[in-house]
Amino acid sequence: MEDYEPPSDDSDDDGKRRKKKKKDPNAPKRNQSAFFIYSNTHRATVKQNNPDASFGDIAKIISKLFKALSEKERSKYDKLALEDKARYQREMAAYKGA
Repeated sequence: MEDYEPPSDDSDDDGKRRKKKKKDPNAPKRNQSAFFIYSNTHRATVKQNNPDASFGDIAKIISKLFKALSEKERSKYDKLALEDKARYQREMAAYKGA
């Protein structure tokens, strides 16, 4: 603390925040993880079985179900996630090359 020098008054940032860079609407959608793919396929069923559950409660239920999957079932969703990752990489390469 002895060597601390407060920023000078003529600094460049003037105490303002940087503006967030806007996303390009033409950019490809990000790849989904195995959990999100599982969640999208099972959300309607879980919501139907638990109609009074909140959004957070449904997410907790889906998380417990996903963690309890066997290796065989889990590998199915991992494979789908890898395919989606390859799709994203292909689309990004085409997007950046264009």
